[in-house]
Amino acid sequence: MSEITSRALALYKPPFRFDRYGYIWDAEDNMVADNHIEAEADGAALRVRGWGRISYLKNPEQLQDEIGRIMAQALTEYWERKHLGIADDLEG
Repeated sequence: MSEITSRALALYKPPFRFDRYGYIWDAEDNMVADNHIEAEADGAALRVRGWGRISYLKNPEQLQDEIGRIMAQALTEYWERKHLGIADDLEG
């Protein structure tokens, strides 16, 4: 695991939760992502957050990008696991 990945993973603690206002929080109430208010204008539905928290750390741009990659990977893996189960149920 790379140093940047280790640092990104250390920033947030599971379990994560999604609230009714469109925010994703970690176990220590750090905001991880939010509903993007201008979503209709630019097509974004969710934004990786934490810039204020990480902007003074070493290589903050790389760190935020790595958090986004980790989130995308986690979502992909979850979706594939769940989808395979649904596809198996539909075929069987």
